[in-house]
Amino acid sequence: MYSRERLGDLLLKSGVISADQLQSALDVQNRTGGKLGEVLVQQLLVTEEQLARALAEQKGLEFVNLTSIILDRAVVTRLPERIARKKRVIPIDLRDGSIVVAMADPLDVEAIDDVQLRTGMPVIPVVAPATQIDYAIDKYIASPDVFQEVRDSLEAQGAEETPEVTSPEDDVPVVRLVNQLIREAVADGASDLHIEPGEKALRVRYRVDGVLHDVTSLPVAIKAGVISRVKIMAEMNIAERRRPQDGRILLSMNGRPVDLRVATLPTPFGESVVIRVLNHELSFRTLEDLGMSEEHLVQFERMVAKPWGAILVAGPTGSGKSTSLYAALQRLNTEERKIITVEDPIEYQMGGVTQIAVNPGIGLTFSAGLRTILRSDPDIVMIGEMRDPETAEIGIRAALTGHLVLSSIHTNDAPSALTRLVDMGIAPYITSSALAGVVAQRLARKLCQHCKQPLAMPRETLLTAGYTEEEVDRVQVFGPVGCPECFGGGYRGRVGLFEVMSIDEEIVRLYLQDAASDQIRAAAIAHGMRPLRRDALDKVAAGVTSLEEIERVVV
Repeated sequence: MYSRERLGDLLLKSGVISADQLQSALDVQNRTGGKLGEVLVQQLLVTEEQLARALAEQKGLEFVNLTSIILDRAVVTRLPERIARKKRVIPIDLRDGSIVVAMADPLDVEAIDDVQLRTGMPVIPVVAPATQIDYAIDKYIASPDVFQEVRDSLEAQGAEETPEVTSPEDDVPVVRLVNQLIREAVADGASDLHIEPGEKALRVRYRVDGVLHDVTSLPVAIKAGVISRVKIMAEMNIAERRRPQDGRILLSMNGRPVDLRVATLPTPFGESVVIRVLNHELSFRTLEDLGMSEEHLVQFERMVAKPWGAILVAGPTGSGKSTSLYAALQRLNTEERKIITVEDPIEYQMGGVTQIAVNPGIGLTFSAGLRTILRSDPDIVMIGEMRDPETAEIGIRAALTGHLVLSSIHTNDAPSALTRLVDMGIAPYITSSALAGVVAQRLARKLCQHCKQPLAMPRETLLTAGYTEEEVDRVQVFGPVGCPECFGGGYRGRVGLFEVMSIDEEIVRLYLQDAASDQIRAAAIAHGMRPLRRDALDKVAAGVTSLEEIERVVV
């Protein structure tokens, strides 16, 4: 039903804005002109989604979230990209002989008439946020257009392989293609973009929520052009193909900075490229947001409450160690503390923290940076990774001299971090005095809460997984299904799986006796450490993730 209430009154009634905020926005509108909704968004009083929902309610129209549905490219491409961008509209469905069109401004009669004229179909307008419409145009219209443009260019050239791109003007289709691949990766929330040459095709994959997904397969003839374009953007040597290279790309997309780290590897079929997407503007997540249980939080709080000591976060690459370190720093970041970090690279920028990026090219390594940091009167030091003996020794000794040191280390579980330090040449008597605790972790995909379904699991399977006889009788396991909210995958987002090992007298005694990590692990469990797998099983029982998923990420 059409609402006669004004947009500002609807937002006020729903509690999105206050009366003072509405009056302030009206005053700005009277001075500068324009629409009230635009003023509210510019003043950061409402989000685009809140505005679109209120507008839909006011006009009696349907609201759609374009990021949670999969669109039919055959429907979307009925409208040319130029018109879709100019009018900020996109066709999303066919319904009873009409075409459903998502619009940022459903009162734009001229846009509705234009779409109707070009498609030859009556228009059913629905409301969507403007940035979501831009995203959908990039993903569903621009992408097929640029892929076809590249293929047409190859056919016109009649060449077996495109020449290398030496400047943006030399091969516009390839430039547009690379830009489109990066734009889609960022829009889809990918952490990595993989461009992998094969014998017959160039494979493109995105890593989303820790899992790689095929995106497209490109003609092998375009291999040299695509790889050279990426290397130019990353300021690499395009003539060097036999050695691995590293580079960096800084871009601005939709008004926000995007930091890309690029690595190339030589293969028999050409150079493989991996582009890591770093989102500096990502809002910091708390340890609770990451999925740390109340029991683990209490243990962790005891560690960080100490005025000095070392706290290590352990796990393989991609297990979320950096995110946990930042969550811990956020907890510790108060005005009376001086916090300095040395990282490679700086993944998130945090206000109130002095952050240093490692640069081996000028001699600024982890160890060199750490020495400088310790002369700068810090209270808390964060080392991105203890990757070499020198860095580890300086960090551990810093913990003995009155500093709280946070760092990451590559081991499979918490007890193994102690033996790893021994392998790096750090004497156990030094480590045992300095170490406050170790947090081991993994990341598991979360089940989509919109479509997950209960599974009838055999008792033997649950017992083998680690549940007790008593738990098997009452545990309910869920599995993935797939729906528009999770793009058909059954999972959306990730959750942390943790084990927290505090260093007590028994662990110190075993460590000084050069005990194996299995003995240390048994002692830690006997003294209350909840193992990583136990935490994972609890999250399965809570319906957060699936048994299949924890078998994938936890040994």
